[in-house]
Amino acid sequence: MQQTVEYYEKNAAELSVRYESVSLDSFHQALNEYFDSGSCLLEVGCGSGRDAARAVASGFDVAAIDASHRLLSEARKLHPELDGRLFQLTLPCQLPFADKTFTGFYSVACLMHLSSDDLRSVMSEINRVVRYGGLVSVPACRPDVDSSGLDDKGRVFNMMPVSEWLRLFAASGFVGSVGCEEPDSLGRDGISWVTISLKNRA
Repeated sequence: MQQTVEYYEKNAAELSVRYESVSLDSFHQALNEYFDSGSCLLEVGCGSGRDAARAVASGFDVAAIDASHRLLSEARKLHPELDGRLFQLTLPCQLPFADKTFTGFYSVACLMHLSSDDLRSVMSEINRVVRYGGLVSVPACRPDVDSSGLDDKGRVFNMMPVSEWLRLFAASGFVGSVGCEEPDSLGRDGISWVTISLKNRA
């Protein structure tokens, strides 16, 4: 995970420009359909703050976490409306929120950087702080990731089939439902994504 965070630290400004160039309309439509306006949501891996800002504009009360100090600095500059909503946390860790603080959570292109063992720990902790469930975007196909789980930038990817994601989420107390596979929003050849909706069994 550390080498992945270092990549985001070194390239925060450039990456933020790229992230801000796309809107992820289909994901935000799903978010607005899945949660009632005014819901308190946790974003896991907020990057440039793009999705947190849009969620706030849609009427959600959002707290957003990321491991990269520099990405969070970019988020504060780009989206001053997120003041007080951004937290630097490196997963896995104990989240600094009380049990069932949030209605739900969402995560776009973040959880894929965690090992399966770390994911189980992270998802159990997320389960602790959310009451209902969440939406998670994970890669369905990434031809740029080699057999050791690294891309050409040295980032670590946990390239599991969707069925394995569902098993891991189930082990952490979430029932998952898989949406349609979608092309990469940044237009990268061969890369596709799928959104999984989760409901807390408890």
